[in-house]
Amino acid sequence: MTQNPRSHYVRRFDSLGAADLGVAGGKGANLGVLVDAGVPVPSGFVVTTAAYRSIADDAEISAAIERLGSHDPRDSGALTTTAAEIRALIRERPIGDPIERAIAEALDVGADTTYAVRSSATAEDLPTASFAGQHDTHLGVTADAVTDGVRDCMASLFTDRAVAYRARNGIAHTDVEMAVVVQRMVDADAAGVLFTADPETGKRTVATVDATYGLGDAVVAGEVSADHARIARETGAVIEYDVGDKATERRLTRAGTTSVDTRTDRRETRVLTDAQLRTLVDIGERIEALFGEPQDIEWALVDGAFVILQSRPITSLVSLPVPRPDDDRLHVYLSLGHGQAMTDPMPPLALDLWEAVYGDVMNGFTGRDRAWITRTEGRAYMDITPFLGFRRTREGIVKTIAAVNRSAAEGTERLLAERREEFGIDVSLATLPALLRTVASVLPILARLFWQGIAPFVRGAAGIDEFVTELNEWASAQAADILATDDPAELVETVFAGFSTEFVSDLSPKSMRVVIGPLAGTVLERVVSGADAATVEAAARGNEAEVGTRMTLALGDIADVARETPAVERAILDGQPYEEVRAVDGSEAFVQAFDAFIDEFGHRAVGEFDPSRPRWRDDPSAPLGIVRGNLAGEDRGAHRSRLRERKREAQAAIDELQASADRGLLGPVRGPLVNHLLRTYRSHIHLRDEPKHAIAHLFAAWHEAIQRAGEHLVREDVLDDPDDVWFLRRSELRSLVDDPDGEVPDIAARKRDHERHGRIDIPPLITSEGEIPRVERVDVDEHTLVGTGVSAGVVEGVARIVDDPATTTLRSGEILVCPSSDPAWTPLFATAGGLVTEVGGSLTHGALVAREYGLPAVVSVAGATEAITDGQRIRVNGDTGTVELLTKLDKR
Repeated sequence: MTQNPRSHYVRRFDSLGAADLGVAGGKGANLGVLVDAGVPVPSGFVVTTAAYRSIADDAEISAAIERLGSHDPRDSGALTTTAAEIRALIRERPIGDPIERAIAEALDVGADTTYAVRSSATAEDLPTASFAGQHDTHLGVTADAVTDGVRDCMASLFTDRAVAYRARNGIAHTDVEMAVVVQRMVDADAAGVLFTADPETGKRTVATVDATYGLGDAVVAGEVSADHARIARETGAVIEYDVGDKATERRLTRAGTTSVDTRTDRRETRVLTDAQLRTLVDIGERIEALFGEPQDIEWALVDGAFVILQSRPITSLVSLPVPRPDDDRLHVYLSLGHGQAMTDPMPPLALDLWEAVYGDVMNGFTGRDRAWITRTEGRAYMDITPFLGFRRTREGIVKTIAAVNRSAAEGTERLLAERREEFGIDVSLATLPALLRTVASVLPILARLFWQGIAPFVRGAAGIDEFVTELNEWASAQAADILATDDPAELVETVFAGFSTEFVSDLSPKSMRVVIGPLAGTVLERVVSGADAATVEAAARGNEAEVGTRMTLALGDIADVARETPAVERAILDGQPYEEVRAVDGSEAFVQAFDAFIDEFGHRAVGEFDPSRPRWRDDPSAPLGIVRGNLAGEDRGAHRSRLRERKREAQAAIDELQASADRGLLGPVRGPLVNHLLRTYRSHIHLRDEPKHAIAHLFAAWHEAIQRAGEHLVREDVLDDPDDVWFLRRSELRSLVDDPDGEVPDIAARKRDHERHGRIDIPPLITSEGEIPRVERVDVDEHTLVGTGVSAGVVEGVARIVDDPATTTLRSGEILVCPSSDPAWTPLFATAGGLVTEVGGSLTHGALVAREYGLPAVVSVAGATEAITDGQRIRVNGDTGTVELLTKLDKR
């Protein structure tokens, strides 16, 4: 039998499957899967991508699409203009007789038959890109108008929102094509959307349903206040059912669709019964099993039976952490990145490294072999479930989390309040040996921690310099040991050896010194009548020994050295790389000063928690960029003047505290005590960043060792670039070092995944069920963002959105708004009027430096760099942890 050539342009649902994405687009291929599985779907067909290619096969259209791809993704004006041109060109093109006839033959024409004509792009309804609402849909289309609807859908491949979405997600415009679903309309009694997981919390054990009378596009478009239900998937119990207003309903007519007012009595009644909800959820679970992931499903109720109109992945969900638990219990995972104020994704090998480092240490203490580190969307999470079983450890872990991220601590408390019985510790004869081993490992450390926490209050500042020297010498020696070999296999093994239990046992008590300063400050607040946190914080300012201050002063001095040689200053301001600046006549003094900075701080980096990031000694562009910003926005010596001002503020606070202490009957006793506490406080407070500064030597050694292994694999023609080594897994790296002829994974695909991970906002806390526990604040309005206040005070000013501290000049008084703030950001704090970050807590680096500089600061403001517009006037309230948007500016 001869195949109808027009089937090249039209395919019925029952001839399609998951492999036909390139033919039918995401929506069409998914409908084919549903029909093949026997899921009730209204009849229809797909106008294939071959038809799109036929229509778009035009030199002018092709040139316009190429031009669209050449635009800067941030140039919305150029993107919009070219997209409009392409849409117009496609709409002007004739669809062609072969395609028209193929469509006409496929239509189930009847007296009252109308159709839904929906776009189905090849990059649509995928696990990594939804494109929901980006392309056209036409409902109630009559048979004679289907062809025009198909052409409009094809043109909608280039709607402004679809073009912007592709540009934002790094999808090439030339890599996508459009198919069109043509489906018989059903006259629905009710319709809506089913999510097989809760999109608000991420919880996979709860399904949600939105339902209204009539057609469901009013729900999808957000035009109606629909009923909303949450259903427990395991039991089918309806957890809650909120009846929406449902003021209007969309109805099917012979000429299309129309909106009518809903009768008052119907507005107040439920659209679906509990039994119908359970039936719908059962269908949803069946569909989820087909596709292997949670689904966003559009459904309709026709004559008492459900039909499915389309199904797509819920792309907004954060992936479940892996590895999955090996028991049936609820597990809670805390983001390691949030603790370091660094939430960018890490490549696979970097995650493997942290898994080894943390996992081996924890298993060494507990005598167990468990997965302490999980990962999702390229980020590392620690399993804190074992700490939630005992009351004492439970309280301690919540307080620890609160210092890093308050919203995570609040989420943990909410979980404990709602599901505490699920965190019980199994204490039995079988588990007792492991528990006793853990206690035996920890008790000696606790005893030493106690002594190290008490002794400084007796000795005062004695031993501070020795502590800092010993810490840095130890770290440098460890780094040298890691790099002591040239053998790639030995380098890899040494890196993944991580920290021994003995090392942690020895280092932890010594590092107790870092909490003496904050502890002494807390005691001061209680001992001195009327003292507040702001005054005590002020008393700590102006300490030149603090790591961030040392860096800021050094970079400011370097900028002043550059000013002495105009040719050097000009080269830096022109954006010349360091090697070019070195070559400038008269640069010797600048080079000497800059190289001295690299000698001391070159093991640091932006986002240094990620061992794949180059260190400043590998790429000095970041500190050089900070010098450039200083030259452009600062006066000579301004950094030293600010330090002197902070010292004056500190002395004024000290005088106030001492005067308050001397008052009253207990003054003669309290005065000397406060003086001693102040000396202890001032001498220890700068130690907060010293352990991280020292440990950064190890991070730098890990980076260099793995890079050497990557260079070896390049020489062996295994990799194209040494940096590609970070996209291998630990076992793959070992295998390829041993056998360069082994199989190399798809590095390009992993890089694409890494880029996609970077576009996903991850939570500080997530459960093994995918739930993101949150506690919402309801005492603020829509113009106020909520975070955690970490440095007191209120400031109004112009917001400056900064993604890279090395490429930004911050004007004095501007409010720094950034994703995170590790030591590389510290020099910008010198000119900022306030600070807002998307992650962080009271003990993360940005908070510490903000308090040192007296900047009002609010951290952990989710989505701050998107919600706040560059140049917008805002008010930062470090007391209440809020950021008010005072002026409205359009996002460009």
